[in-house]
Amino acid sequence: MAQKPLTRPLERIAITGSSGVYGRAMLREIRRSLPDATVLGLDRQPAVTAAPNSFWQGDIRTAEAAAAIGAFHPDTVIHLAYAVQPGRDLRAMESINIDGTRAVLAAAAACGAARLLVASSGTVYGAWPDMPAACNETTPLRPRPDYYYSHHKGIVEHDVAAFAAAHPQISVAWTRPAIICGPGVKNFLTELFLTVPCMVLPDGRDTPLQFVHEDDVACGTLAILTSGGRGPFNLAPEDALTQRQLARAMGIPVIPLPFVMVAALARIWWTLRLPWIATPPGLVHYLRYPWVMTSHRLAQECGFRCRHSSWRAFRTLLKPEDGGDSHTA
Repeated sequence: MAQKPLTRPLERIAITGSSGVYGRAMLREIRRSLPDATVLGLDRQPAVTAAPNSFWQGDIRTAEAAAAIGAFHPDTVIHLAYAVQPGRDLRAMESINIDGTRAVLAAAAACGAARLLVASSGTVYGAWPDMPAACNETTPLRPRPDYYYSHHKGIVEHDVAAFAAAHPQISVAWTRPAIICGPGVKNFLTELFLTVPCMVLPDGRDTPLQFVHEDDVACGTLAILTSGGRGPFNLAPEDALTQRQLARAMGIPVIPLPFVMVAALARIWWTLRLPWIATPPGLVHYLRYPWVMTSHRLAQECGFRCRHSSWRAFRTLLKPEDGGDSHTA
């Protein structure tokens, strides 16, 4: 997808979800690379670190949020607000994730922004028996309907692509990160790898997984914006870690189990809210089948390659003070 030269510099940037992992990383990178830029943050909770120049606190689905964006007159809107942590009220999560995105799209069009970037996820490729060796941006999207995060992101991407087609004057892009890691990152995915007493292999499969450092996510996102990138961009290092490698790094045993048993245990665990694992049952498919991505488009069109390997990114979870070395386990 050809990129058009930028006519407006990045000077006024509105970031929804500015207090989250992705948002804080973006703020740090903007401060480093664009020290003169002014940032409006929008979130339900203010950030403890990496504070924006101004902050609006509340629900992004409201007219008040749209008014705050409009009054700021941003040249760039970055939409990162998303209900990531699994909840029991799936309808409320769907409203936040899908209706919230639609509200931000409308606000971006109304305020005359030159750029819009939305965070999607590598999970939109799905996890199926016939997955390719590596997914690129032309790989068909097949989100898992039984995993809310993947399902919601698939709907979001459909809406964003339609918005881009209807608003060609706006440079619209979206990122598909792998599992985001970094010092202090804590969510249901990272907890899955830090709290389990053993690594279960569905059907004995040693599935590879990719981990991307939060700094690379921010730098890659800014590279897309500054180069006028449009459309989807995978955001992941080229290497991956198998579950056996992860288990060795964590010092825990590996237990192969039939997938039907793993799926049943996941449903029971989720229903009874047992300790260690607070992940929705649909996630088990992503431990059964690989969903490895290549980020060649990001390198070729925006000149960015991840500086941290999957191993180095994952190491930040085990030893937050140590970024690890650059080789895989």
